[in-house]
Amino acid sequence: MLGIVMGAGGFGGFLGALLWRGMERRWGAGPVMLAALALNPLAQLPLVLVSPGTTGQAVLGLCLLIQTGAAVAHGGLQRSVRQELCPAHLQGRAQATGAWLAFGLRPLAAFLAGALGTLVGLRPALGVITLLLAAPFVILWRSPARGMRASLTPAFGAGP
Repeated sequence: MLGIVMGAGGFGGFLGALLWRGMERRWGAGPVMLAALALNPLAQLPLVLVSPGTTGQAVLGLCLLIQTGAAVAHGGLQRSVRQELCPAHLQGRAQATGAWLAFGLRPLAAFLAGALGTLVGLRPALGVITLLLAAPFVILWRSPARGMRASLTPAFGAGP
């Protein structure tokens, strides 16, 4: 069952990669990034509430499909926005900063999540973590990126 749940997440990532560009063209970069960031904590919420068993596992698979699809869509779109808006001489610095924020903080986050789980228990810790997953949405909502509507540079091979 673990393989099926994880496979659902992989398929979600595939769908996110396949669909983000069309969604961005239709609704704009800001709204698509906001929607993707809003889906993350919403798809995490059942993890706090679900019970063990086949039904719970199916719910987790569906949630992982949604969460991974949203994460891949957001990641691809935010990199495109950064490449479009960032001056050429700062591209490397912007990429390195983004990578550090995305991956460099994971060990600290894992340690803090484990400590929180030890102190308050699994479900309360998952509840706190789910609430914290709303922070990127709030930050983007309060930024000028929220209003980005214009489509970015056309996809590969499509000319200017």
